[in-house]
Amino acid sequence: MKESRKEIKVATIKSNYIFNTLRTVLNLVVPLIVFPYTSRVLGPEGLGSVEFANSIVSYFVLFTALGIPTYGIREIARTRDSLYERSKTFWELTWILGITVIAGYICYFLIVFLVPVFKARILLFLIVCPTIFLSDFSYEWFYVGIEDQKYITQRYVFIKILQIVLVFLCIKKVEHFYRYAAITIGLNGVSTLFNIVRIRRYVSFIHFKELNIVHHIKPSLVIFASIVAVNVYTHLDVTMVGLISGDRAVGLYTAANKVVRIVIQLVTSLGIVMIPRIENCFKKGDMNGYRKGLWLSLRFVFLLGVPSLVGIELLAPEIIRIFAGEQYMEAVVSIRLLSPIVLIVGLAHFMGLQILYTNRKENIYAVAVTIAALVNGIFNYFMIHAYSYNGAVVGTLVAETTGLVIMSIVGRKYLADSHALGFDIFKYIIASAVMAGVLLLVKPFTGNYSVGASLTMNVALGVVVYFICLVLFRDKCIREVFKKK
Repeated sequence: MKESRKEIKVATIKSNYIFNTLRTVLNLVVPLIVFPYTSRVLGPEGLGSVEFANSIVSYFVLFTALGIPTYGIREIARTRDSLYERSKTFWELTWILGITVIAGYICYFLIVFLVPVFKARILLFLIVCPTIFLSDFSYEWFYVGIEDQKYITQRYVFIKILQIVLVFLCIKKVEHFYRYAAITIGLNGVSTLFNIVRIRRYVSFIHFKELNIVHHIKPSLVIFASIVAVNVYTHLDVTMVGLISGDRAVGLYTAANKVVRIVIQLVTSLGIVMIPRIENCFKKGDMNGYRKGLWLSLRFVFLLGVPSLVGIELLAPEIIRIFAGEQYMEAVVSIRLLSPIVLIVGLAHFMGLQILYTNRKENIYAVAVTIAALVNGIFNYFMIHAYSYNGAVVGTLVAETTGLVIMSIVGRKYLADSHALGFDIFKYIIASAVMAGVLLLVKPFTGNYSVGASLTMNVALGVVVYFICLVLFRDKCIREVFKKK
């Protein structure tokens, strides 16, 4: 389609947010359908084995990507108005990925075949190994950079429906954890194929002689360093729990961690949509649009983060029963301890990627997350030995808070009139307190129903009460999301 190569029509924030929210909701609903089934059929040991293998391969995905999934969004957002420039950027980054993926596979197979703990699970590690190629060449960063949220959502819906069907058809007993891993890989392959085929609409071929690969190396390495640190303390907990406490502990920790991470996606959903828009405004010198975008994102983090934290604390037992099952009830304490990172990570995402990143302060961001990763590793080592998977929760909380504090010290100066946010935060706290009070009064009466019905009623009631309070408070964040072009 030649026309689509000439010009990219950027959708409104409202449209992009709706599509991104739909994906986020599906990312919440699908695990609620799939995870309870797989966790019961595979058990903590089977599920833990797959998660352990995934945590290892994720490190290789991280290193071979070289920061491009984040760096690429910024560069494509900058060059999206020019076919030649965006095509040139696309091919330059693709060549870098090709080189790193080849090197990554050499290292991966050496480690898998030579390290005893991995060699003992060789079949599982061979099944998950395509993840490296499929993740690095999915080109998700390109579609985010051009703000093609509609396509991303359409593809995502198809893949998730297929996932549900395949899991229920193919996973029948504990030994099927190999199938579970293979299904995930196969679906990633389908998704990547769709992306590669479609991308021809937006880029044209650029001869290698016209490319300048070298100038991407330094900025992508700075971003890569920060992403390494973030992913280390995102995945290090699972890896260390697996090595120190075993597969069952990984399964229990995963049950709590997955729920909280899904909620984090809701809290950061608008920020993800706003990153390319904010970057584009910054490049063009539209500081008014830039500041409005920042304030909208920050308010949204508090708008969803505060009630989400409260909701997890109140409904933790019901969430674990529905999401994982009775055999995972030991994870209730973990999910309650983890709940504050919903707000902490949301704020860190804002400070790091929307403030420091767009103001070319990648070095500060890298330092903050590197220190946080070191803190996480130290706390995990001592706390997991003492408290198993709950020790990893403490390490994660301390690390995330450390990173946020460092980023905020530098990033707050880029937020003019920050005192104006104080009243908005107060409104969200009051609305969440009212919601909590209503739920505490109603929850005993919903206990007579099934766990699923009880959780659904409590969540629905909490959402209604909270947003009624916001309407009464005349909250402007919701109005801005649906009015801003």
